[in-house]
Amino acid sequence: MLREQENGLPLLRFVALAGMEGVVHAVTTRHGGVSQGAHASLNLGHSNGDDPAAVAANLERLRQALGLERLVWAQQVHGTGMLGVGGSESGLIGQADGLATDQPGVGLLIKQADCQAVVLVAPQRRVVANLHIGWRGNVHNMAQAGVRFLRERYGVDPAELWAGISPSLGSCCAEFVNHATELPEDFLRYRLWGDNFDLWQITMDQLTEAGVPIQQIEMSAMCTRCAGQFFSYRREGVTGRFGTVVGLR
Repeated sequence: MLREQENGLPLLRFVALAGMEGVVHAVTTRHGGVSQGAHASLNLGHSNGDDPAAVAANLERLRQALGLERLVWAQQVHGTGMLGVGGSESGLIGQADGLATDQPGVGLLIKQADCQAVVLVAPQRRVVANLHIGWRGNVHNMAQAGVRFLRERYGVDPAELWAGISPSLGSCCAEFVNHATELPEDFLRYRLWGDNFDLWQITMDQLTEAGVPIQQIEMSAMCTRCAGQFFSYRREGVTGRFGTVVGLR
């Protein structure tokens, strides 16, 4: 991923998506904000005990850094629900694990602390989406649900999609001691050693099975638990949320 600075915020960007005209996206780190303590400093999450004023200030810093008119996010529930975003929504807009839009100026925000955000871009059709995929999202095949939503709502051919899989829990740390009851038997092929599973590869395979060309998928391969630059629930327990944003200029 590309490492950049915008208005004092350290940001990461996918190489292929960074070169697309009219598309804006970024993955934040935990740095560059105003939150204190366990949430220091660029915490984007409202439900983890941080000062709401600090969270609002952090979100505004991110919006300004990306040059967007507004940010939208959903209450993420580890399901497969998708919301289409129109021309007026802002802030929290409902309950879902995926957001999509064809409207310029709005940033679709997924909040994270080990789960994946999967950015989907149809550059010629000018449609973008952002998916929240934890291990439950892998079990329910949220990747396929997101691709299907784009096809049905916006007429997007999966073959025209470009995808980016954000920093998230790597196979080095994705240990599931209760995998016999939590994960389907089919996921055993992604078991690497002990009780560790490759969630990145699961998402990659689910995207390609949904029709996204493998050469158009970029994986960050950055583990949030290992890398101190991100908030990580598995590492810290009480912690903040970093985020992945995508939108259209």
